[in-house]
Amino acid sequence: MKRPDHQAPDGGQDVANAQGGGSTLDGTFLPDQEDALKSELELEKERLTHRPTLRIRTRITLSFLFVFAFCVVITLWIMYTLSRIQEKTRFLELADSYMSEIQQARRFEKNFLLYGTNLEDAQEHLHNAQDLLNVNRNMVRKILGPRNLGTLSQHVSDYDRLLTKLGEAPEGPRREAMEAELRLHGSEMISFAMDFSGQERRAVDHTFMLARRVPFVFLGVLLLTMLIIARFLTRQFLGTLSRFMEYTRRIGEGNFSPITPVRKYSDEFSQLALAFNQMIYELDHRQRILVESHKVRAIGTLVAGVAHELNNPLNNIMLTAALLLEDHKNLSEEELREMIGDVIGETERSQKIVRNLLDFARESEIKVKPLHLGEIVENAVRLVGNQVKMHKIRLEVEIGKDLPTIHGDSQMLCQVFVNLILNAVDVLPERGRIQVRAFRSDEKGYLAVEIADNGPGIPEHILPRIFEPFFTTKTKGKGTGLGLSVSRGIIGKLGGYIRVRSKVGEGTVFTVLLPTTNIPFEATGPARDETAPLVSSPPSAP
Repeated sequence: MKRPDHQAPDGGQDVANAQGGGSTLDGTFLPDQEDALKSELELEKERLTHRPTLRIRTRITLSFLFVFAFCVVITLWIMYTLSRIQEKTRFLELADSYMSEIQQARRFEKNFLLYGTNLEDAQEHLHNAQDLLNVNRNMVRKILGPRNLGTLSQHVSDYDRLLTKLGEAPEGPRREAMEAELRLHGSEMISFAMDFSGQERRAVDHTFMLARRVPFVFLGVLLLTMLIIARFLTRQFLGTLSRFMEYTRRIGEGNFSPITPVRKYSDEFSQLALAFNQMIYELDHRQRILVESHKVRAIGTLVAGVAHELNNPLNNIMLTAALLLEDHKNLSEEELREMIGDVIGETERSQKIVRNLLDFARESEIKVKPLHLGEIVENAVRLVGNQVKMHKIRLEVEIGKDLPTIHGDSQMLCQVFVNLILNAVDVLPERGRIQVRAFRSDEKGYLAVEIADNGPGIPEHILPRIFEPFFTTKTKGKGTGLGLSVSRGIIGKLGGYIRVRSKVGEGTVFTVLLPTTNIPFEATGPARDETAPLVSSPPSAP
């Protein structure tokens, strides 16, 4: 069977072979298709490896670096805020000391103006205020600004100059003008200092309030960031792991299509995908060998029965030919014609037997065409007829009337029914019974073929595994464990299902459901006790 075309990797999907790896559904060994699978795997290897690399370690590191950088930013902001608060606190202490010195100077100023005393004390406190400004000039300039600092210093200088002049000035209008100017400068110094002190106190209060809120905002943003990173990592890693679990399930079902790239970059999962693809090739190669051995075994079983069946027509041909040789002169023309007709009839019978065997054993691609299910079942019964007789088993066949046509490959379907009947023959004792029925299923749009036996049945703990590739309960050398797996692949490709029910001591019933559609399709039928068909979309790599 031809391998399906690939889609672009960004599309994320290929159309996969239901039995995997491009092998034919009958399990035949086709080297050209194995080479095609190998070439496809090489192509996917190129596409997986020739991408920009973004390692998982790098992504995790970047995620934690982002969180660390965010914490660093918040920490630096807090350190800066604390530094500002400390600076403003020192300024407020300085402002309080400055205000205290100015107020003391103003009190002694009043004493001097009223009583002519404490001038030196007023000047001393004023000089203390000037010293505070001079010592902390950089800090004051940073907070007040050069212009405001100059204004404040000018008021202090003018106040000091006027105090000195007042100590020497006589009574009179000029002294009164100087006193008024002195009071003005004193008032301006206190008002100016109080305004900036009040502004700084409000700024400190605002900063403290902000500093109390920021930790809660930081915790909220940090939590949101961690949730985003957790979701990102979950999608990146757990999602990819889930896909690989799906790949494993598909491979277990026999879908050997290679894993194709989806992302635009590669990481450690890409290496895992390459390992999976190598495993797919090895499994496909070994399965082909085992499927071929299974096919050879089935053919060998059929040949034993066919050889027995051929003996009858060959003996008849030999006896008739011997009679013709001995008595042809004494036989009438009508008797001669009758005997020659017998030879021709037995020869055609032999040809039909051989042709049926060759049809079963042939290697070819699937040829989907309209089929009559009853004819397929009858052909399968004829192929196994002698095996059934040799084992002294009673085979009952019932084919419903007016069954609609189906679409499929007659040889493939015949192989499925032969496999199921031979499996029943293998487990039945002498005088066992096999019933084969073809009828309309209760499920709309399906025909059913039911193969029932009254054998020992399948234990309940084994029943879920019977369709697994390479699983068999037969003794070593008598089975590959691929018959049911291959059969399910064939029926699944045609849009059907194989169901099984069994009870220990009472027997087993296999039911094959096939759609009565015009073209084959991949059905998604009911999910009661049937085994699901093989998924035909290939896995895609991270």
